[in-house]
Amino acid sequence: MLNSPQLELRQVKTTLCDRLGIELPIIQAPMGGGVVGPTLAAAVSNAGGLGMLVPWRADLATVRRQIQETRALTSRPFGVNLNLEFPQEERLEASLDEGVRIISFFWRDPAAMMPRAKAAGAIVLHTVGSAADARRAADCGVDIIVAQGWEAGGHVRGTVATMPLVPAVVDAVSPVPVVAAGGIADGRGLAAALALGAAGAWIGTRFLASREAAVHPRYREP
Repeated sequence: MLNSPQLELRQVKTTLCDRLGIELPIIQAPMGGGVVGPTLAAAVSNAGGLGMLVPWRADLATVRRQIQETRALTSRPFGVNLNLEFPQEERLEASLDEGVRIISFFWRDPAAMMPRAKAAGAIVLHTVGSAADARRAADCGVDIIVAQGWEAGGHVRGTVATMPLVPAVVDAVSPVPVVAAGGIADGRGLAAALALGAAGAWIGTRFLASREAAVHPRYREP
């Protein structure tokens, strides 16, 4: 339905859009390996979605530089993703100090990081692979839950497919907004996620075809 030329995607607005100040219920997944940088994150934000930086293994100077470069390319919201498998206190502090107010956590329990993020007025997302983890995240104050199915690329801990996981997480944490992640690459996938109660989609691999992604040209070949 959303692929139809008769329907403008910009007509689709959800609570996720209102919460994050974006036009489209799409978040660019924080792909590692150098694929995502300021250019791609800013392009997604400028297009109406939410661009996401991935500096969770970078030194602090690089964290600050990427944020500053992204801000120079867009006046719209963007976020920073931090993988809690590694110590992230200093990167969180640097991100907040640079004015980032959308923070995404992944893996582990985010509870210890929440007070600092919330004290700065940040909106916090956290990625989970089960309804139980979603409830724990919501209970510690996470604002938006990312329900990641096993189809997701990169770092995955979930064992449930995206489409069965989404309604289970929605039921577990409502009215906290839920974003569907894993295997979504087009309007049909977004429509399916929204029909299951999600407020948006977390899309990664599809963005490898973007000219702003730092990938080998063969990724973009038909």
